[in-house]
Amino acid sequence: MIKEAIGFGATVDEAKEDAILKLGAKIEEDVQIEIISLPKKKVLGLFGGAQAEVKAYVERPDKPAKKNNKPAKKAETQAKTEKKEKSQKQEPKKAEPKVEKAEIEAVDQSLIDATSPTGKAIAYLNAILKNLGCENLNVKAAVRENGAIIIVEGEGLGVVIGHRGETLDALQHLVSLAANNSGGYFKVTLNIGDYREKREETLKGLATRVADQVKRNSRNRALEPMSAYERRIIHTAVQEIEGVCSASIGEGKNRRVVIFPEGGTPNMPRREGGRRRNDRGGRKPSNTVASAPTREPKRDTDIPLYGKISKE
Repeated sequence: MIKEAIGFGATVDEAKEDAILKLGAKIEEDVQIEIISLPKKKVLGLFGGAQAEVKAYVERPDKPAKKNNKPAKKAETQAKTEKKEKSQKQEPKKAEPKVEKAEIEAVDQSLIDATSPTGKAIAYLNAILKNLGCENLNVKAAVRENGAIIIVEGEGLGVVIGHRGETLDALQHLVSLAANNSGGYFKVTLNIGDYREKREETLKGLATRVADQVKRNSRNRALEPMSAYERRIIHTAVQEIEGVCSASIGEGKNRRVVIFPEGGTPNMPRREGGRRRNDRGGRKPSNTVASAPTREPKRDTDIPLYGKISKE
């Protein structure tokens, strides 16, 4: 079964985030993206213009059909329970083996076709890493149908990650452009030194703590500005917590997640004093005009008795 959703936004990234949020996709799901239309600017800032439109879809296994014959189902369940109890008496209970989540197999970069989108992305990435002075690195790639995950391991990769992954996000965007220079949409994800996994766990913990505070105080909480990837992690974590919801507000680099009580509105939280924070983290400017400084009134002795007398 294929489930899809349409998203809109001022940019393609915001439209993708909106579509994925409507789709309710989880982090581990392989979401495919199709760009329907690019955003158009208004003429003279007044006329025309249109938002970006993106379709996100994911393939999920079909759910088994529900049976309406409840008495028959109850009898079948009871028979299975009795059979299970008998078998437990006869044989000792065995520990069930744990089924680990299947991972995508990553191969060395030397096995990737240099003319493929993944090969172009790796070649561009290696050139940047060399200029940054990063050497003796192990580069692998896990190729999907419409995307790839490039894994880089080695020492001295802090310069590639940057503050809270900002450099990594920028590099991932550039590498994606290199992979898509022939057209189409090929999703490239960079994972440098397992930073993505560590950051994901940190964000999930943050979402849980903030959600508990929102439920306890019944007040909205706004997180710091994040990338679309990190906002999606927060949204996914909040969806699994009862009593709270999340939404993205703001534009560009100031776009952030607001967690609010279920049934409420995703407004920016109020600070002490009843003022709202703006998208830049400060307070909104007051509409009150400051009065001019008071001056000491003139005394009668300061006023001349006669006007100015000109000398002729």
